[in-house]
Amino acid sequence: MRFVRLRKGVSWHNTSNAMRGDADFSVCLNCTKVVPVKHVTNFPLYNGCLDPYGSMAGLVADCQKLGLDGLEVIWDHMPYIGELPPEGFAVGYHLKFWSHWLDFYRGNTDALLAEYGSWDMVREYFHGDDAQVLVDEFKEDLQRAIDLNAEYVVFHVSDVSIEECFTYRFSHSDEEVIDAAAELVNRFLDGSGARMAFLVENQWWPGLRFTDPKLTRRLLDAIEYDNKGVVLDTGHLLHTNRALRTQAQAAQYIRECFDAHGQPHGLVRALHLQQSLTGEYVEGRGFVVPDDLGEAYWDRYTRCYNHVVQIDRHEPWTDPAIADVVAHIDPEWVNHELSAWPREAHNEAVATQLATLRQG
Repeated sequence: MRFVRLRKGVSWHNTSNAMRGDADFSVCLNCTKVVPVKHVTNFPLYNGCLDPYGSMAGLVADCQKLGLDGLEVIWDHMPYIGELPPEGFAVGYHLKFWSHWLDFYRGNTDALLAEYGSWDMVREYFHGDDAQVLVDEFKEDLQRAIDLNAEYVVFHVSDVSIEECFTYRFSHSDEEVIDAAAELVNRFLDGSGARMAFLVENQWWPGLRFTDPKLTRRLLDAIEYDNKGVVLDTGHLLHTNRALRTQAQAAQYIRECFDAHGQPHGLVRALHLQQSLTGEYVEGRGFVVPDDLGEAYWDRYTRCYNHVVQIDRHEPWTDPAIADVVAHIDPEWVNHELSAWPREAHNEAVATQLATLRQG
């Protein structure tokens, strides 16, 4: 069965007719227009990730067996995949991102040298010397989404240094990151010809956290593009409340944060559906820089990455309480953004989460 959303409501129903996979399918049920929610999963456009499937056809077949409508894809500085998804199957496109970018964008040389150690390392990380590099890189990546005919693109709104990932003592405010991100977005959207939905994603670092409705509105108002909204990453939102211990508590917290925004129709247009209850891990570390962080930048980066994936685990929901929350939010797209790998583990994780939604 396939989930569908109501244009004038928040209830979810199942309909056998929707199993035909027609993207334009709609029926009138008690004078309420019903349209399908598109369910996708994450996939990097990298040949090494495609290898376990044998071919793109193998990946597509797995998605179809799971009842998915396609993929949300990302390309991030890796060798570009040789075999692209078929027309219409790359439903979403996640733009590349740099976790720490604001100091580069603003030309803060002292902060950059403190983070990267040398200007050669800065140039290696950002592929250039000034902010125009970011504009050009995002324009190029956005064109990939346009070429794939993606229905939406995702853009991270956050900034965090390596040491800040451990200490949670940040040098930039949410407002600083939001304002600079909106400025950057406007620069690379200008003249792009993009028409798909442009969705900003929340993090738990400075930027868009989705815990303050005024800041969410500040960001969206500053982006000069009509077809826009939020892709709410449920796991990222949970990291803003380290007291959460159960999935039931987590589901309630997501609903409270959403309702605090006044339940505006069309604000949260997509979900990155995953859960990570790791508050005890974060607090247990003591918010200190580890002794083994290292000196060379890529060694520090690797150590930090291994820490962050212990925070943000991207595990499937198993408590049906999340189903009512998803229905309440009423998104157009749901990306089952799960970290399990390789092929069999990922398929199992997606199937588990889909089953959880059906139980609700």
